[in-house]
Amino acid sequence: MTEELPITTSEWEVMRIIWTLGEATSTEVIQLLVKKRDWKASTVKTLIGRLMQKQMLTAKKEGHSNIYQCTISERVAMQREATRLFQNMCAMKNGEVLAQLVSEIQLSKTDIEKLQAVLADKIKDAPDEVACNCLPKEETRE
Repeated sequence: MTEELPITTSEWEVMRIIWTLGEATSTEVIQLLVKKRDWKASTVKTLIGRLMQKQMLTAKKEGHSNIYQCTISERVAMQREATRLFQNMCAMKNGEVLAQLVSEIQLSKTDIEKLQAVLADKIKDAPDEVACNCLPKEETRE
């Protein structure tokens, strides 16, 4: 499996629209992003082109238009992005960062109940302390 290229913040905007619509023409994406972000059509076309190069979008010709669809589900893309983020941080700080994120983002009661259930299950096997993963094990200082 090849390493997926990360999606930029601007590319996420395009992907979110296509995920929400299921499929879209470049004209539809442009019209929505011009309203949402005040971007030029050429900017949106460039972003669609980059996403095509990254194989995040496919296009099927319909008349004079291309209909774009995402090649990856929104859930999988979000999970990959979150994993990438946490792989770049010290493992000892993951809990702190998660707690901060949870305190700052809007969550539904159902979301909170799901988190509580996951945490209640996870605490059963959790270590007292998470080891630092910043240095090779043989290089850690006592």
